[in-house]
Amino acid sequence: MKLSEIAGIIKGSLTGEDVEITGVCGLDSQKPGTIAYAQDRKTLEKLELSDAAALILPTGLSCNTKPFINSDDHKMAFSKVLDLFNPYKPYKREIYPAVYIEKGAKIGSNVTVLPFTTIMDNALIGDNTVIYSQVYIGKNVRIGKNCLIKAGVKIDDETVMGDNVIIHHNAVIGGDGFGYMQKDGKNIKIPQIGRIIIGNDVEIGACMTIDRATVGETVIGDGVKIDNLVQVAHNVKIGEGTVIASQSGISGSSTIGAHCMIAGQVGIADHVGIGNSVIVLAQSGIGSGKAIENNRVIFGSPARDAIEEKRILASISRLPDLIKSINQIKKRLKID
Repeated sequence: MKLSEIAGIIKGSLTGEDVEITGVCGLDSQKPGTIAYAQDRKTLEKLELSDAAALILPTGLSCNTKPFINSDDHKMAFSKVLDLFNPYKPYKREIYPAVYIEKGAKIGSNVTVLPFTTIMDNALIGDNTVIYSQVYIGKNVRIGKNCLIKAGVKIDDETVMGDNVIIHHNAVIGGDGFGYMQKDGKNIKIPQIGRIIIGNDVEIGACMTIDRATVGETVIGDGVKIDNLVQVAHNVKIGEGTVIASQSGISGSSTIGAHCMIAGQVGIADHVGIGNSVIVLAQSGIGSGKAIENNRVIFGSPARDAIEEKRILASISRLPDLIKSINQIKKRLKID
């Protein structure tokens, strides 16, 4: 593909030779014929003498050694270029052999279902959805249009899912909530009779789990993005546009507001209420029943204002010297 064609697609301004582009490269993988992305001058300096054939640059940056495309929205431009050279091509639009679909299920138009998938009674699959192999879709499940369900995913009965949802390999949507009561020294299971509602434009990572509600609904709002290996418990509510990183766990009946950022290995106990636009930094822990106001940045275990927690951690690192100084003062004053 000619560099000028790429410039037209991403609506950028081309400077230099109209070279042929065969792929995309990064900072650590430059190859002849490829195009790379420099988001700032420091990155540009590393790429100017690389094997890359051309660069995508923010408006205002230029390169003396290679042709380049300037873009006002350079990150989005590079995303479009990645998609142009994406090797993961769609499968043929058809229902493949060795698929089990119960008679009451309803399959939309232009749907792809790969072998060894099961779709149970009264499930509804929206138009243009792609379902990989070894997927289980339970009774009365509703899956919207243009969804992508990857291999090994399990979607249990009564789950409702919007349009443009992506679920990565081996995720489990709709397992029982972790609900028990103790009686006579035994843990007695509490029936989990609720369901899960997933909004539009949601992405769910590989090997993550979302439990259905005890009663009512576990809700994942529009535009939520959840990384691999995350646990979302029963009756949790997650607001639109929130992002949750890997290995975080959210306990039952907690609520996370809209446009929050939950970093990796965060633990959120039960019945926590987190406001909108909250940032929870990595490895933080939020205790049961806590309420976090809007627009806060919190850190630590127990989590508190991030600046305060960092000051506490900095003070802890000075404790050995402080104790040594105190002991010297006590010795001079002959204090036991």
